[in-house]
Amino acid sequence: MTRKNFNLGRFRFDGQILIGRIDGGDVEVVCDGDELPLALSPEGQELPTKRRIPVDAVEMLPPLHPAGRVFAIAINYSAHGAEAKAAPPERPLIFYKAPSNFVAHGGTLNPNKAITSKLDYEGEIAVVIGKPCKDASLDTALSFVAGVCALNDGSARDLGKIAIGAPGPDATYWPDWTANKGLDGASALGPTITCGPEVLGALRERELTITTRLNGAVVQSASMKEMIFSTEQIIATLSSYMTLLPGDVIATGTPAGVGMARSRFLRTGDELEIQVGTLEALSVKVG
Repeated sequence: MTRKNFNLGRFRFDGQILIGRIDGGDVEVVCDGDELPLALSPEGQELPTKRRIPVDAVEMLPPLHPAGRVFAIAINYSAHGAEAKAAPPERPLIFYKAPSNFVAHGGTLNPNKAITSKLDYEGEIAVVIGKPCKDASLDTALSFVAGVCALNDGSARDLGKIAIGAPGPDATYWPDWTANKGLDGASALGPTITCGPEVLGALRERELTITTRLNGAVVQSASMKEMIFSTEQIIATLSSYMTLLPGDVIATGTPAGVGMARSRFLRTGDELEIQVGTLEALSVKVG
């Protein structure tokens, strides 16, 4: 039986990490263990339910395997490039984020105040790979995608560049992606991975939208039709460099409206929501 959309998540219950599908008020456990890549595979998406646990009894975790990888795309919306004073790149500009960067839906972002005073939000549509992918073509790229989720790319704007040589008006500055994008607990992923033909069809037709709300007010809103590089182009480019693996996450870029452009960075107590299309919003607070 082919499922319609279903939400696959990663949870902790009674000290054990489980993988399951949310069904109403329950989690349908499909893996007794941290086996997200298995559950995302074509075979895994038809795994039978082992048992049911009330959602209220589990702790939600980021839907990301501890050994997984997150790749993100810089300057993939022209309007965001304009607000960042950056010209469009000639090919997808890719950087890496570690699993330790992410908190779960309902969690608390770590503002890392000891090292940054300018932690920013970046709401993004993320796709999750379901089977090994190498040298994908534009025609085949989306066949490797298992599902979609929301992602906040937490960015420390005051750590984004480093001077090569003595700082000053004549210095050369290089991007420091690791410092800017790699802070522990400053990003978020979730709530779950939405899988199935409906959401993948919307991805294929580029019908998905991304909306970011800060304390209830919309600060980012865009359609993926506005992306400079399509999801297919991103996957084809990235898979030409390396083999993508089940569970790998690819964030497809943020639209205009980031805090840097508004001179409004995240503050303790802020509530941040990131929503892909009509799917459940990813909601976190700032610690």
